[in-house]
Order: sequence, then structure tokens, then C-alpha cells
Amino acid sequence: MVVLQAMAEGDLGVSMQGSYEGDYAVMQQAINSTVQAMHQLISEIVTAADQVAAGAQQVSEGSMSLSQGSTEQASSVEELSASLTQIAAQTRQNAGNASQANSLANTASDDADRGNSQMQAMLDAMNEINTASANIAKIIKVIDDIAFQTNILALNAAVEAARAGQHGKGFAVVAEEVRNLAARSAEAAKETTEYIETTINKVTGGTGIANETAESMQKIIGEITQVAELVSQIANASNEQASGIAQINQGIDQVSKVVQANSATSEQSAAASEELRQQAQYLTDNVRRFKL
Repeated sequence: MVVLQAMAEGDLGVSMQGSYEGDYAVMQQAINSTVQAMHQLISEIVTAADQVAAGAQQVSEGSMSLSQGSTEQASSVEELSASLTQIAAQTRQNAGNASQANSLANTASDDADRGNSQMQAMLDAMNEINTASANIAKIIKVIDDIAFQTNILALNAAVEAARAGQHGKGFAVVAEEVRNLAARSAEAAKETTEYIETTINKVTGGTGIANETAESMQKIIGEITQVAELVSQIANASNEQASGIAQINQGIDQVSKVVQANSATSEQSAAASEELRQQAQYLTDNVRRFKL
């Protein structure tokens, strides 16, 4: 009875001593075997409970650390996503600006082509002016020759009128007027020739300037065409970059969702591990009331 009372109080370090016979000997052996089995079982339970508590503590700490890391990763991913969104917006804006610049470059190229055509038309007109001026100069030369010949004829007529005496006075007046007219014609032809020569010189100088301007226009057109091609390539590259960044941003959004899910799972795992640790501790506390 003493052994059974001790077992009931949780003392498993007792045993039934003495020498018994018959049913008492069987009872002694059964009681001692039961005490020994319970001692072994409680020892194993205590050891297992301690291991479970220690493992649960490690899992809880690891889950909390993983949860904290996942939270920091989620924050970093959100910041990265925001930065990529801003970069994508700037890239799209750059692509739009490049497209607008390409349109302006094409417009400038068209304007330069029109200007070059107008410059060529002006050169053609100036060449025609040169040709017309040369023809006028020839005509003025004929007029000057006619005036010279007329002046000679007038002089001859005046001589003949003087020889005629009284009868040649009227003819002398006419000859004088013809001579004066020839002189004025020669002077006018001379002045006109000077004007035409000045005009030809100016037209020649203007033609040289126009030719240089036309060459510069050709160079400008070529450079504008190259700029337009480069800007077009930049616009295409910017659009491709914007599309690529958008795809990357979508991938990061998916990663962010996974990280957030991992963080939530880690928190749940940490909570479950802590609950398991508490239960193991509770089991250990209850088992330790037995004296081994």
C-alpha cells in the first residue's frame, strides 16, 4: 500500500521490497514492473518534450527572422517597383519627346528641301538675268555704234551745209540737232552700259553667294536627315526600353506578392511554432511532477 500511495503522489522512485510468496510475490513483481515501465516512459516523454520545445523554439526564431527578412524584402521590392515605375514614366516621356523631335526634324528637312528648291530657282533666275544683261549690253553697243555713225553723218552734213552757204542754213540746223541727238544717245548708251555692267557684277557676286548658300543648304539637309534618323532610332529604343521596364515591373509585382505571401506564411509558422513550444512546455511541466 505504501508503494501504491507513493506512485499516486507521483513518486516513481519507489519499489516493493521484501520477500513474498504466492499472490503477493506476483503482485510485487507486477508493481515493480509497472513502476519501472512508467519510469522509463516518463523519462522518454520528458526527453521528447524537451526536444520538441527546443525544436519549436528554433523554428519559431527562424520563422520570425524569415518573417522580418521577408517584410524587409517586400519593402525593398516595393521601393524598387516604385523606382521602376518612375523610370518607365520618364522613359515613355523621353520616347514621346524623341518622337516629337523626330517630327520636327522631318519638318525641318522638308522646309530645307523647299528652301533649296527656291534657292535653285533663284539661281536660275539670276542666270537668266545675266543672259538678259549680256544681250542688252549687245543692244546698247549697237545703239552706241549707231550714235557714233550718226554723229559722223551729222558732222558731214554740217560741213556740206556750210559749203552750201545761205541755202544750207536750214539743213545745218537739222544737222546740229541730229548731232546733239547722237551725242545724247551715245551718253545714254554709255550710262546704260555702266548700269548694266554694275548690275552684271552684282548679279555675278549674288550668284556666287547663292551657290555657296545652296551648298550649305545641301549640307544642312544631309545633317538634318542624319539627325532625324538618329532621333528615330532613339525613339524606337526608348519605346522598347519602356516596354521592357513595364515587363520587369510586372515581374517585380509578382515577386512582391510572393514575398508578401512568404512573410504571412512565416508569421503563421512562427505563431504555430510558439504555440507548439508552449504546449511542449506545458507537457514537460506536467510530466516533471513525477519523481524519477
